[in-house]
Amino acid sequence: MDYCLHKTRRITKNNEYRLVYKYGKYEVGRMCVLYRMPVAKQPTRIGFVTGKKVGCAVERNRARRLMKEVYRLNQHNIREGYHIVIVGRGPLKDATYEKAEKEILYLLRKSKLLVQGEK
Repeated sequence: MDYCLHKTRRITKNNEYRLVYKYGKYEVGRMCVLYRMPVAKQPTRIGFVTGKKVGCAVERNRARRLMKEVYRLNQHNIREGYHIVIVGRGPLKDATYEKAEKEILYLLRKSKLLVQGEK
């Protein structure tokens, strides 16, 4: 299995983020918010966001790295055909990897993005 997070699997353009925010559905957790928008016949792409309220740049970058790592290791369990944006919130900057993984997998499961029979 390939565990890389390829650039083709990332949402990179501002207007793509805006589309997901505008037309997508979302699930809210304590540490992050997960937006999802179905896209027909396309591979799943993901974006990671942390706002200024999370903390200084170092803390925001750590929160984003945590989200990326959780997604990278679990990407094979996520359904195809979605654009996903994960927005980090304040508590994420102090979270351990295990807590972040538990939260993000919970949000993915709640929004029915995990393939059945996984974790």
